[in-house]
Amino acid sequence: MKSLMSETVGQRGVFSFLDKFYETHKIFSSTEVTDLINELGITDRLFSDLFSAGLLEGTTSGLYISSLGERVALLLRAVNDKEDLAEVYRKLTYLYPELKPYELITEDITGLFIDTLLSRSDFIRIYICSPWIRLEEEQLDRIKNSVLKAINKYDNIQIFIITLPLRRYHYPEGLTNGVTELRRLGAEVTVMTNAKLHAKLYISEPGPHGGVHWAIFGSENLTGRQNIELGIRIENDNEILGKLTNFFREIQEEGELLEEV
Repeated sequence: MKSLMSETVGQRGVFSFLDKFYETHKIFSSTEVTDLINELGITDRLFSDLFSAGLLEGTTSGLYISSLGERVALLLRAVNDKEDLAEVYRKLTYLYPELKPYELITEDITGLFIDTLLSRSDFIRIYICSPWIRLEEEQLDRIKNSVLKAINKYDNIQIFIITLPLRRYHYPEGLTNGVTELRRLGAEVTVMTNAKLHAKLYISEPGPHGGVHWAIFGSENLTGRQNIELGIRIENDNEILGKLTNFFREIQEEGELLEEV
């Protein structure tokens, strides 16, 4: 008889198991999964129940936590006093857009953008408009993991970037190396430059199998420098999202293709 979800997640070791996937937001290889199973004492039957319940998803690269798994992990973090209830609610709004279709952002816009990509890896296109792009290694790794998850659903992931000309960058390798790594994963990446660019806009467009259409715009470049910033996140408002995408494409048409990457 199939186990109930509550029975499955209530068993010993399940919280630690799911929490490990949730905290790292990475794709675990079969060896890493086996080591974690042995470390936490997860039985074959329990592991099978977790997979059957849809808490985990598989890809050719390994195993990762599903959107449902993330929701369950967040609730378990609250139950186990590992995370504040207010913070859990805030993060659940990433996964349940109907809770908050509009959100004012006053800090870490870059972090929110990356976290949402990881939580909702159902995109087929990403639009990034930022005069400066400078990501730390951990931030780039999280974007790469979100792209790997998306590639598991679609084989034609596209990433469109608009930024300032490289001559304006003090460290252009921070951009070019990131583009190279994303292309190695199989994503199609196009970079345009515009010397007049000052707008900051980030859009995630879902594929034909469904997903959440969302955008973030505001004052922060894709650098996460922790300045005093202000932005707005919009979800599932097709009229506004359509206008933002058209705005992006207009700037894109005025730019020049960056051929150095």
